Amino acid sequence: MNAALSASPVLLPLALCWPFLSMGALAACSPASARPAAIGLSAIGLLLAILAAGAGAAWPATPFAAPPGLLRLLPPLPLLALFLSTLLPPAATPRRDAHNQAALTQGLAGGSALAATCADPLSGAVAVGGVAMLAALAIATTRGAARLGWDMFRLSLSGILLAVPGAVLLAAAPGSAGRLDGLGGVLLATGLGVVAGLGPATPVMLAAEDAPAAMALAPVMTAIPVLRHLAVAPDGRGTMLLGLATIWLAALPMRRATARRRGRLALGGLIGLAAIAAGATANAAATATGKIADGAGAAGLAALLLSAALLAPLADRPAATAGHTAPAGFPARALRGALAFHPPFLPFGGLLLTLAALTDAAPLLLAPLVLGLLAGRAPRASAATPADIPPGPSLGPSLGAAGPLAVVLLLAAMTALIAWFLPRTLQ
Repeated sequence: MNAALSASPVLLPLALCWPFLSMGALAACSPASARPAAIGLSAIGLLLAILAAGAGAAWPATPFAAPPGLLRLLPPLPLLALFLSTLLPPAATPRRDAHNQAALTQGLAGGSALAATCADPLSGAVAVGGVAMLAALAIATTRGAARLGWDMFRLSLSGILLAVPGAVLLAAAPGSAGRLDGLGGVLLATGLGVVAGLGPATPVMLAAEDAPAAMALAPVMTAIPVLRHLAVAPDGRGTMLLGLATIWLAALPMRRATARRRGRLALGGLIGLAAIAAGATANAAATATGKIADGAGAAGLAALLLSAALLAPLADRPAATAGHTAPAGFPARALRGALAFHPPFLPFGGLLLTLAALTDAAPLLLAPLVLGLLAGRAPRASAATPADIPPGPSLGPSLGAAGPLAVVLLLAAMTALIAWFLPRTLQ
């Protein structure tokens, strides 16, 4: 059956086109029926993406194909984040704004999945640029977020203007290790890193506390295709340095941040760790050494990006919202523990794999990475400060059905990771 799915010429085209068809269908729906339609359409899109990735499907005569190895897990992740976001209780926004956001977020997830299936750096850089522009559009069309959308547009445009020439240089000098190849790798890593909010771009990507839904998903939607391509790029050390800078820029404001903002900063730390894992994987492939870095880096990248996709829609929900306490119960506590890299959840496994890969690829970066993680530990006191509590007597949105589902998936994925990786380490 897997061979039949792999040979099917329509599976991957259908999986990639479905989110854009869903975007048009939601735009034509009435605002009252938009949320049930979004849940159903995103569930079908996620199922199609999983089938296409599992079968290793390709789109004939195009640059779109399922990535090799463990990177094959990455294209369905934007649609997983989209599905979880549709399960959340609706935010207190005008119905028309929520309707427009639901439609644009479908297109954003579809563009991210499409960019993650591009087989070469040039088509990938162009597709990532389209994802970034769509994210900026979704943010700018939200009431009160036009300035934030404009900042995202300028940031993304500057990154694409660096990444596309870098990809062109790599295509012009295939298989060589000369100056053009080195310059192309640096430009590609820097440009795509800017688009994904890595390094100096981190404060802009993590700017808004009261961000619209599109902004909550934007860091993950851009980071997934970017790190998929940087994991096979020639400049692995540059990617690792960008990830390290991201962790420090997310960790330094952690202790004085509001409870709501800590979730966003912790999500930025997850993406920074994933960048380090991607850089270790790329470095091992480019030098043809470091078998530990190759296997552990790819597994750590998949684990951390899966964690980010599960936690991105919920990152600001476990914190205190419009009331005096955070949502109670095991899902909220578990998600806070997962964001803090507590075992036995998947982010902890991704952290261990990244440390193993970094030990093999660039051991000198271990000390600043561990110091950054320790500096970013949130205070033990979980009581909300007055800055965390907006005025109003309501208790704010709960986790809904998305919280328990995310907890189950984080536990199940950690179990699957141990079952997959442990036998390989004992061989």
